[in-house]
Amino acid sequence: MTIETTEKTIWKRYGVELEFEQPVAASIPKTPDEVAAMLQHRMPSEGAFKQMSDPVPVDELAEQVTEEVGATEEAERGWSTFKRDEDGIYLEARCLRGHIKDCAQQLAIFLDIRGLKAKVANRVYVEPVCLRPTRTDGTPVKEIDGTETRMIHVITKRGPRNDIKYVDYVSPPSRLVFTLKVLNDGLVDRKLIESLFEYGGTHGMGQERSQQWGQYRVVALTEE
Repeated sequence: MTIETTEKTIWKRYGVELEFEQPVAASIPKTPDEVAAMLQHRMPSEGAFKQMSDPVPVDELAEQVTEEVGATEEAERGWSTFKRDEDGIYLEARCLRGHIKDCAQQLAIFLDIRGLKAKVANRVYVEPVCLRPTRTDGTPVKEIDGTETRMIHVITKRGPRNDIKYVDYVSPPSRLVFTLKVLNDGLVDRKLIESLFEYGGTHGMGQERSQQWGQYRVVALTEE
């Protein structure tokens, strides 16, 4: 049996195209110290970190992410932006995968499937790593369409205070085209994938979901 044959036996692939009907919000801080704080918050426990085969220190990750978003000390605090490279802005596949797992967690009771989030986490993967938003005609979105400025009320150690946050965004309609790589054991089938995206389209993906940002509809879902 060839590697190609084994690959086709183990996995099913679905081509997916989502059309966002609301703005897509950025989520990465724009200042180096906030990038470092975000990564520190997301770090696994010390025990889990030591068990990793090739752990990367937080300061190295922070340096990498700082470069990817173009973070600077001059930027306003509380400003969220996108990662970018020579081809423009992009979303990370892991963010979409996290969205799918979140949808699975919410639908577990409704669909009466115990441990649905874990089943999805171990069977559903997103390709490619960098997901580039496009216009509806397929033109790549190279830069943000604008920045939303909002007053927020936060609770700090010194008590409540008002603050300002800035969120870069891509205007609707925009699309994401990607491939779902699904373990071919029958536990995650097309019907379940459709249910996840049906819920996810209303739940919304990314930041600012309380403002109904990130809502989408499925334009295409085809087995490759």
